[in-house]
Amino acid sequence: MTKAKTYGALLLVGTTAILAGGCGDKTEPVKQDAAAQKAEAQYTPPKVDTKALLEKAKDGTFTGKVDGGHGSSAVMTITIQNHKIVASTFEGFDKNGNLKNEEYGKTNGKVENKVYYNKAQIAAKAFKSYADALVQVQELNKVDGISGATAAYKQFFDAAQLALENAGK
Repeated sequence: MTKAKTYGALLLVGTTAILAGGCGDKTEPVKQDAAAQKAEAQYTPPKVDTKALLEKAKDGTFTGKVDGGHGSSAVMTITIQNHKIVASTFEGFDKNGNLKNEEYGKTNGKVENKVYYNKAQIAAKAFKSYADALVQVQELNKVDGISGATAAYKQFFDAAQLALENAGK
């Protein structure tokens, strides 16, 4: 009987140790500051019936210009023939009116802050990508946003919608 009690006690201690081992310290998730949360926010564009806008559109070249915030702006130019988008350009401008291109993000012509420059270049390259994608897919809501270029995507979407609406006037 003593052997049975000893085995029972060992079994109880072993089981308790195993169960207790699974209960480790709980760690709280790292809280992000407001800026980090805002940076991760995704823009969800409204649904736009591009096909209906193109059905109403006249042939020609049309533009849409939007304020990009902080003094910046963006201009979308769309060329339409036979109710199809045959060409488009999308350009962003900084607060000084300079085109956001390979120089965007530099200070006095030099890369002084590599992180800022890299982020700026993601946005600058997105301008062409968004315009090219619109010609390819022919529907505004089918143009996907590019990670790191959410503000440029919102500007693209709003400017393209304005250009399409102007094509129907």
